[in-house]
Amino acid sequence: MKKLVSIVLMCLMLLGVLSGCAVDSEDKGAIIPVSISKEMKAYDPVPMIYDAELVMNTGVLYEGLTVVNENGKIEKGLAEDWYTKIDEERGEYWLYFEIEEGTSWDDERYVQADDFVYAWRRILSPSTSSPAACLLYGIKNAKAYKAGDVTADDLGVYAESDSLLKVEFEGPFDLDLFLEAVSSPALVAQREDNVAGREDSWAASLDHYAANGAFTIKNLEMGESVTFQRNAVYGREKTSDTAVYKVVKPWKLTQDFTLSIEENIEKFNNGEIYYISRFDKETYDAYEKKIDTQDLLSVYSYFFNTTKAPFDNQLVRQALSVALDREEIAELSLGGKPATGLVTYGVHDTKTSKSFRKVGKDLIDTNANLEKAKDLIKQAGIKASDYTINIYTLRDEADVAIAEYTKEVWEGLGFKVKLSSGGGRNYTNKLYLGDFDVIGIDYQGLTTDAFSFLAPFAKEYSGEAIDITAEERTATHVTGFDNEEYNALIDKAFNTLDNKERVSLLHDAEEMLIDLCPVAPLHFNVNSYMKSKKLSNLEFSGYGFTIFTEAKLKNYEESNAVIIAEEEARKKAEIEANKNKNK
Repeated sequence: MKKLVSIVLMCLMLLGVLSGCAVDSEDKGAIIPVSISKEMKAYDPVPMIYDAELVMNTGVLYEGLTVVNENGKIEKGLAEDWYTKIDEERGEYWLYFEIEEGTSWDDERYVQADDFVYAWRRILSPSTSSPAACLLYGIKNAKAYKAGDVTADDLGVYAESDSLLKVEFEGPFDLDLFLEAVSSPALVAQREDNVAGREDSWAASLDHYAANGAFTIKNLEMGESVTFQRNAVYGREKTSDTAVYKVVKPWKLTQDFTLSIEENIEKFNNGEIYYISRFDKETYDAYEKKIDTQDLLSVYSYFFNTTKAPFDNQLVRQALSVALDREEIAELSLGGKPATGLVTYGVHDTKTSKSFRKVGKDLIDTNANLEKAKDLIKQAGIKASDYTINIYTLRDEADVAIAEYTKEVWEGLGFKVKLSSGGGRNYTNKLYLGDFDVIGIDYQGLTTDAFSFLAPFAKEYSGEAIDITAEERTATHVTGFDNEEYNALIDKAFNTLDNKERVSLLHDAEEMLIDLCPVAPLHFNVNSYMKSKKLSNLEFSGYGFTIFTEAKLKNYEESNAVIIAEEEARKKAEIEANKNKNK
């Protein structure tokens, strides 16, 4: 049977290639095989703060009201304009977004103001865990709604019409900061008809999925492949319906998850894959000189569960952190940079032209200091051998390698260390339920403003889900961290309108957080990639992910013919195999 299928497949592939584009005579644009990331279990933007690769994918599929370009500048996204109405005497502060007419979801339903109202209500719901909530706290009743003290109808976000979104603020607000906030990949529009009632499943299949970005998911075969296809109605008012290819140049981006990293590299070298950003240590070392990098707003970190001994002791957390060599960890990360703070490169300071990281300087020594670690443990008054530390990570090769290195170092300090890994729902449950000792995460910046990195560690700004029937209605950060001085510092920064003072407070907050050490930043993530010489016009978001909207592939007609023929041959071979099976 397998032999018969192979013969049929080969014959049909050959026929397809010989007939050029006869299989599909319309030239729709380039089909670009890529390897962007590992397979995603779901394409929901809400939990993306803990997965840098999810950001790379959702950035292709969604567009916010505004976008941040590679230089950190705010540009128009789905909002074609915005304006404010302020009456200080009456204490009324309003911001209006005009959504571009004709902007559509991939099923041709217009993107409406109500889609943002629903999305932001979902994030601020007491039952939702999302650190993105703090980005919306300037909105009237946002904090009160998150605390369960008012209903969703009291939230100051309204759909004045299908294309006019009205936002009411508690008081004076910084327009530029809010325009930056709504560029966040976590604050994009969502469809209530798709999401409501199926929050945990809607983004894992095509049954209830819709995208409003340059691409949409056309084919999704879990464990096998995914196809991002041009959203034919993206920006359709910018050009005529018959010329949508001028807006989004490629026809499809295809990813095959059945291929190993080595097989992807082989196909790249053979001219069958044109962009690749997935490597293991062997392939990274072999191609390092050919690999380009782009800074991501993401730092791979260890979260300590501060509610458990010995991690409830600040000195122990400090000891575990300073014992680790960030230079060595960066080598294990396949392209990452040693973390010198929690806030990454790409985050602006008082101006977009100034780097928060450079102004704040190095807060973490990238070299290990074992003597200091031992002294801190002694000061903490504990016996290290009395404790077993379980480090939980995703299954990524680099994460596991870092965990194995960490195990060796911490066992050298006298601790007992166990390693475990997983993914999907099991991983997120451990994180959000606090079922961990130490957990490795991609801590994702939600905007190019340092506040989004630092605020979630403050109790009132954590965004964690709460039980509205409980007496205590404010949840701590997932680490259980709660420090009154830090909470007050973040609250002061949030309520400060003077930009220089605000940024200065955020620098103070980062220094304090590194000292209190509920989190140990290990390496700054980067988008490491290779692209074919045939592929051009790639752009990058201010968040670091690759933008393929304008991508051009030289002589794509030839590769299209082969790819289309392979697909047609595969389908016909499957039909033939099923026929023979039923004989």
